[in-house]
Amino acid sequence: MILSRFWYLALAILLGASAFVLFLAAQMYNRAGQRAMSEALAADSSAVGWYLKDDARNRSTALIPIALAPELRTHLQKATPDQKPGRELREEARKALRKLEGDVPADLKFDALWAVDGNGRVIASVGIEHSEDWELGGFPVVADALHGWIRDDAWVWKGRIYRVVARPVEAEVNGEPVGAVIGVKIVDDKFAQSVSKRTGAAVGFYADGARVASWGPEGFDKANLDQITQDLKQLEANKDYQEKGRSEPRVIGEHLGVVYARMPGEAWDLGAGFAVGRLAVGVDGPMGFLNKADDLDKKNVPWAFIILAIVLLAGAGLAFSVLEHTQPLSAFGREAVRFAKGEVDVLAPSKFRGAYKKIASDINDGVDKVAAKGGAPRRAADLEQVLGPIPAAPAMSAFSVPGPGEARVSAPGPVPAAPASGPAKPLPKALPKPKPRTGLTQTIDPEELAPVADEAEVRDGSAPPPMPAGTNGAADGDSDELTEWQRVYEEFLAMKQECGEPTAGMTFEKFKSTLQRNKDALVQRHGVTRVKFTVYAKEGKAALKASPVK
Repeated sequence: MILSRFWYLALAILLGASAFVLFLAAQMYNRAGQRAMSEALAADSSAVGWYLKDDARNRSTALIPIALAPELRTHLQKATPDQKPGRELREEARKALRKLEGDVPADLKFDALWAVDGNGRVIASVGIEHSEDWELGGFPVVADALHGWIRDDAWVWKGRIYRVVARPVEAEVNGEPVGAVIGVKIVDDKFAQSVSKRTGAAVGFYADGARVASWGPEGFDKANLDQITQDLKQLEANKDYQEKGRSEPRVIGEHLGVVYARMPGEAWDLGAGFAVGRLAVGVDGPMGFLNKADDLDKKNVPWAFIILAIVLLAGAGLAFSVLEHTQPLSAFGREAVRFAKGEVDVLAPSKFRGAYKKIASDINDGVDKVAAKGGAPRRAADLEQVLGPIPAAPAMSAFSVPGPGEARVSAPGPVPAAPASGPAKPLPKALPKPKPRTGLTQTIDPEELAPVADEAEVRDGSAPPPMPAGTNGAADGDSDELTEWQRVYEEFLAMKQECGEPTAGMTFEKFKSTLQRNKDALVQRHGVTRVKFTVYAKEGKAALKASPVK
């Protein structure tokens, strides 16, 4: 069975190696996915940052026509520092600002426009209503615009993020500013959608520890970005985020990778920023590859090679099994059938291979040992079954009286008739003992149990031959039969004890019943008047011999 065992070992090693390779491949695939995700997140974060800067420049450019409009400049010049702007002035400035706001390109539309005078007071507004005494001169972005600078910033106001751009309004080119124009864009889902569309990144904006807007490209569920709210608390201890304004790639949830970046300006100090996210490409285990593979991947698998390998490996395994198991077992089965039929006396180990050779040798040894012991032990037979139909003219019978838990009796056997004339030839005192016979149930031959009485003595009714010491061989014809049976019973018990047999449970009543049945059978069939019972030992056990007497 070496080939089969080696094949099992080879298959086990191959299976283990395949599992190891699959687990290793899954780990490498996940690590490569994490690395690719980190690189992609860094690129996405930079792209969003560049987009926000470019968007601010484009929006400040959109303010140029408004800042150069004569009608708006005129209204701002009329606002004197020492007087409160009148209602009429405010209304005229609002009309002019509303008209100019309609000329802004659709993709750069502002959610609110403000026109402030040289003191930072809001003279006109579109999109957001305010009180007449509202002024913005305290904001850095407005103050810089009133000093001739073009600025952009991010504000956090009432839980929302505002993108702000400001441009000075000059009385003449390169002259002293008479005011400024401020454009405001609210960061909401629509703004996040435009950012995601231009950059291809999933982006979410947060402020005051909460997400305020988010969007993702096709195939990305923006609800995944809701997890950034729970992770924002961890940013307080992030050194890169606090010092550089951008965190390293972080993995939250199962496969969501995130990079956080703080928005510049006033929003920086208020914790406002944006996060870009990507789902890491990974598998949960070796079988996860099947879920990730598409039809094209499966089509590119070398199926012919795989099927050929399976057929060859399966064929080799079956061949080894037939060679080392099926064939030797069939050969052993055929020889066993011949052995059972008696066609062969022993199994020939040389005809077998492997373990069957040892089994055949053990069977032969077992048969030899059983034969040496005289055959298989036989089950004790019932007395009446053994006596059964008694032969037509037996001269005597030998039987054993059953002891506790057993029944051993020998049926009487026929005695050859003496010649018609001439002196009778004495019969042998004992017939040759037959060879042991195997089998558990056989009819017990009376000749196997005790010596046969002399033929002449049986025929003429004379006394039986001399009996061994301790037997009841000289019973007087006038003696009481019951007394004689009592004496036989005592001798039988003594013989059983001498042979080491148990005597518990053997009563005289049972013994007498056995003798009576045997006597009645002999008297009825042969017309004798007496039956003499003799105790003797046979094969180490106590037995009785019945001799009919005429």
